[in-house]
Parts: sequence; C-alpha cells; structure tokens
Amino acid sequence: MMWKCILSLLSLVTIVQAQERITLVEYGKTAYIIQADIENPVSMQAAHVINSFTKQSTGADYAIQAKVDVSDAIILESLPITESFPEDSYAIDVVGKTIWIKGSGRGVLFAAYRYVRDIIGGRKWYIGNENTYIPKATDLYVAADLKIFSKPSFQYREVYFPVELDQEYMDWYGLHYLEDKWGDWGHTASKILPPSIYFKSHPEYYSLFNGKRQPVQLCLSNEDVFTHTVAYFKRRMLENPEAIYWSIAANDDRGSCTCDRCQAIDKREGGPQGSLIHFVNRVAAIFPDQKFTTLAYLETANAPAHLRVADNVSVILSNIDAFRKNDVTVEASAATFRRQLSAWKSKAKHVFVWDYLTQFTNYLAPFPIQGTMQKSLDYLKTRGVEGIFLQGGGATYSDMAELNAYVLANLAWDTNVRSEDQLMNEFIEGYYGKAGPFVKAYLKQRRGLLPGPSSALSIYGNPIDNRIDFLSPEAMDHYRTLLEKAETVSKDNPLLASRVRRIQLGLDYTYLQQARFYGSHDHGIFVRDGNRWVAKADVKRMVAQFVEDAKRLGVIELAEAGASPDSYAKEWTDIFNAGVRINKASEASITSKNPFDPSFPANGLKTLTDSVPGYLDYSYNWLLWNGKAMDITFDFKQPTQIDTIELNFLKDARHWIFPPKELHILLSINGKDFQEVSVQKHASMKEDYKVDKVRYQTSINSKVTAIHIYAVPFRKLPLWRNHPTKHPLIACDEIWLY
Repeated sequence: MMWKCILSLLSLVTIVQAQERITLVEYGKTAYIIQADIENPVSMQAAHVINSFTKQSTGADYAIQAKVDVSDAIILESLPITESFPEDSYAIDVVGKTIWIKGSGRGVLFAAYRYVRDIIGGRKWYIGNENTYIPKATDLYVAADLKIFSKPSFQYREVYFPVELDQEYMDWYGLHYLEDKWGDWGHTASKILPPSIYFKSHPEYYSLFNGKRQPVQLCLSNEDVFTHTVAYFKRRMLENPEAIYWSIAANDDRGSCTCDRCQAIDKREGGPQGSLIHFVNRVAAIFPDQKFTTLAYLETANAPAHLRVADNVSVILSNIDAFRKNDVTVEASAATFRRQLSAWKSKAKHVFVWDYLTQFTNYLAPFPIQGTMQKSLDYLKTRGVEGIFLQGGGATYSDMAELNAYVLANLAWDTNVRSEDQLMNEFIEGYYGKAGPFVKAYLKQRRGLLPGPSSALSIYGNPIDNRIDFLSPEAMDHYRTLLEKAETVSKDNPLLASRVRRIQLGLDYTYLQQARFYGSHDHGIFVRDGNRWVAKADVKRMVAQFVEDAKRLGVIELAEAGASPDSYAKEWTDIFNAGVRINKASEASITSKNPFDPSFPANGLKTLTDSVPGYLDYSYNWLLWNGKAMDITFDFKQPTQIDTIELNFLKDARHWIFPPKELHILLSINGKDFQEVSVQKHASMKEDYKVDKVRYQTSINSKVTAIHIYAVPFRKLPLWRNHPTKHPLIACDEIWLY
C-alpha cells in the first residue's frame, strides 16, 4: 500500500512539473511562430537570433510572421524609452502559452540573447563561432511562470577588449562601441582648431604658457575660439546626424592657458577645470538638444569650486592614477579618485568613468585584477555613475582577456547579476573544460602572491617590478607547472589547447623580458661556454615559439603603441647577434654626483657596467636623470689600458627622453688631473617619436686611472613635446670600456 502511495505521489509531482513548463520544441518539431515587426531591423534581427539558435540546438525552425493569431507564439514588441523602461531594457513574460519579449532601444535584441542563454542554455565565451556553445537537444521547454525584467546598471557600457571585433558578442551582452555613440570622442581640442592650420596665423587661439603662446591647449576665453568651436560642431552634426554625444575636451597633455581672462576663471574655480567647464557650458547652450561630454583628466580632474555642469553635458572622470591590486573602494591610491567622483557628482547631473584594466606597457604580463572587478563596478553604480568605458588592450590580446571581458560584460549590464566568483567559475569551467581546475589554481596562486597592500599593481609597470614577489623565478616555475598540466589534459582538443596556450604566452613573455634584465646572470639570456658567452638554446626556442604563437592567437602588439610580434622577434635577433662583451668598466668603482631617478632603479649604478645593455624599454636596464646632468666617474685601482669608450643613450620622445645636448669625456692618468678628450653636441631635438638608441664612441688607446663622463641634458623640452612640469630626461646604458 505504501508503494502505491509513493507511486501516486511521484505521478502527481510529474504532472505538476509538466504543468509548470511549456513545450516549445518536441522531438525536433515546433508549432510555435515568431511575431516580429518586419519594418523594424532590430525586431527582425532578434527574431532571427531566436530562430537560428533554436534551430542549432534542436533542429526546429520557427516561422517568422508580421502577425499571428495563435497562442503558440513568441511575440516581439519594441517599446518607447520611458522612465520605467529605460533605454535597452527588456522583459520576457510567459502568459498562457505565449512568450512576450519586449524591449526599448535595442532591448528586444538583447532579450533574444537572454532567451538563448536562459531557455536554450547557450553561452558566448569569446569572439568567433568556435567560442559559442549551444547545447544539442530534441526538446525545448520554458517555465510557465517565467517573468524577467532587466535594465542595465549603466546607460553606456563599453568593454574595450578584442570582443569588440565580434558584433554578436557585443549584442549578446548589450555592449556599446564609442564609434556608434560619439560624433567626436576623447581629446578634441586639436581636432576643433588644428595647430598645423591655425597656430602660425592665430597664435592667440592657443594657450599662453610659460610666457608665450604655445599649441598645447586652446585659449578657452578667446571669443574666436568659441565661434570656431560652434561652427565646427554645427558642421560635424550635419555630417553625422546619428551621433548621440560630442566631446569637447583638452588635448592629452598639460599646458592650460594662463592668460588673464582664463586665469580669472581658473583662480575662482580652483584650476583649469574652471575655464574648461565654463567654455563647454557655453557651447552646450547653443545646442540644447544635443549631448556633450568632456574629460576630467590631468589638469581638469578636479571639479570646479562653484560652476555647475550643464544638464546636457556628461563629465568623463578618469581613474588613471589608481593602482589595481585592490578594488576602487579600498585601494589607497584611489582615494583621490573617490574624492573627485564625489565632487563631480555634486556639480554634474551626468558622470561617466573611464577605467583601466590591463598593463599598457606589457599587455601579456600577468595582471591579477580578478576579484576586484565587481566591487569596483558596484561602487560606481551606487555612486550614480551613468556610463563606463572599461579599457583593456583593445583589438590586441592581453592577459586573461577572454575571462576579463566575460566578467566585465556581464557586470556592466548588471553589477549584481551574479557574483564575480560565480561568473569566473562559470567561464573557467565552460571555456577551459578539463584544463579549468589548473587555470583556476594558477589565477588563485598568482593573486595570493601579490605583495603587501602598499605595493602597486600599475597599469604602467613591467615584469621586472615584481620579480621578487608574484613574478619571481620560483613563482613562475609554479605557474608553469600548473599550466603544463592544463596543456597535458587539453592536448587532444586543439581548440582547448589554443586557449591554454594563450595563457602560457604571458608566462613566456614575462620570462623573456626578465631574461633581458638578468642578461648573463642567473635566469638570463646567456651562459658561459668555455671562454665565450652563448645564448641559451632554450631562450632561442622560446622566442621563436612565442612569436609564432602570438601571431596565431591574436596578439597584434605587445604594448600600447608598442612592438608587433615580428618586430619583437627582430629585437631578439639583435640581442642574440650582439652577444655578451666583457666590460672593463665593471673593474672600476663608480660614483655619481647627481642621483639617478629613483623611480627606475634597475641595478643601481652597476646597471651602467653589468654587461647587460638596455634595450628599447626605458623602465628597466636604464638609469635616468631627470633634468640634471649625468655626472659620473670611474676609478680604477691601477692604471688600466682602455682603447675605446662607448656610451648608449635612449631616444624616446613619447616619454620625454632625449640624447644629451652635450657629452664630455675626460681622462686622468694620475687620478687627480683630468684632460678632456671628447666633446659631442646635439644642436636641437627634431620632432621624432621613434624609439631608438643613440651611440657615442671615442677612441682612447691609453692607460688611465680615472674616467669622468659629463652628459648635459637639454635645458627645456621642445615645443612639439612640451609639458608644463616635466624636464628632458637622459637615459643611459651601457657604458662600455674596452
């Protein structure tokens, strides 16, 4: 009798369960029809998305019609944007046997992809069809009481990673392109009034800086500048009537105007943000039906003391100075950003944030931001931020770009849709499959080895900065072991193997960059073979494999405006060909009258004589002197035969590094009296942004006890690379004596 009761109960549960869901597809067949507005491209695209993925999963093919009169229907409806239905919002409701899908803006399309995720069970892991997962089934059901309403946490959502190359990915997660929204984006002062056209004839249009007009910024109190700006935007709006936003912002540099009229505003408002906001408000008032943006960045990062921002202007605040180890709510270096955000919110109705999520100087270097993303985005949402530009490596691959993009894409739509851990686990398990546990262990281990809270995880760092903590040789060995296990379990699956290999590229790159730093020492490039130094065979093999795989797996450049894989290979060819030279300078003691820049300590003064040359990255293996002369002396214990002195200086105008204006070399036979043997001079700094080495050689052919080298920097920066607070830098390495 008891068994009969149990069977009856099970039957009842089965019936209830059957009543709680609706059958859309059964045995690969469907009676359902999609109703869509055939005159609406977004509605039709949404219909095709639902139909296409349903067919991929079950084989069933929905009919698409303009009007249906049956209850077995999926009805798509585009709604106007309202306060209760903000732009891109959507709803999915099951009423009887009908599925209603409604959305404002592009919300109907975003809802279609929600149907694919929640009803079919599909996932879009990364760019390309091969990274889209659609489960195979003969039947498809939807819960009878399904009710979804979803609106985005942020009005504007951009995740600037390679996923932007895939329009389907963007639509799948409801993301934006700035090109689709902005008529003019970012730094626009030189677009509005190009110095190449106007500066010579109208220097008064540009900022009075250091006592003279310079084409670094605009003079925002000049009426002709205002007139030109209004005319510029009238023309641009006619050219691009679909644009939503127009940017009025300073150039990507300092040098705001110090004329009396600009200064009167800036002194009252606490800085150059005063004249900027005053100017932007005036232009915005001419176009009350248009939306403008401006950048709170560098000199204009602080909110004005008194001015309010016009209601048709959005302020885009940058947090570029914050380190990335912790989320923005607790990171000490983000305190200024938190204060600035609060101040701007009190002065502006609309505030966006420009955030940074990769190491721009080394895209592939391990950059453990996992665990910080949700808290940072939720903080921005709760503080009233309306738009986010989340800058990764753009079109090129950067460390964990697939995972980071997936987490950020989901959180940009809804900061509380799921926890960051849940999103990470879902992605790692779905994307890396059998290799997932090893990938998860790798991410956990590198995050756990980050140094103490006072240490930076800088977006402008390099693999050398952390060589004693989370990127130490010992840590790298642990990481490599984990990823080798991931590689082993994925070797029979080429797609999975390529995904694991992308992660390994970061370790290979880190090892190679560190090997440059170590040179002929432990963990370096070269090893002694009898009486000569040779490049390690493993290093040569790693370079060749790294370059081949980097090109295959989507690495376009290795740093912002940096080397391509092919040019990186050429750098290594030059390194191997140069080999290791014995440097007699290492036998001498070395002193420096002026201290080198402590921000880039390398190996101290030994950097100049350790037989490890600097390459093309100023941030390691170079010593820098900031606005001061390089004034150094080599002292030998006894007279030493020196035939040639060779010095190498770096030229990197983008970072204000120039060869010295004058280079003096003096010798001493007795260690007391010096005689000048060489003077070399640079007359000027021609406009040239190519990063290169500048070599000086002087023949000596004499026994000496001391050598004095005096390199004088240029007194000021050239107009084409001017900066109000920076000085010309000298970067030197190596000084060869042979």
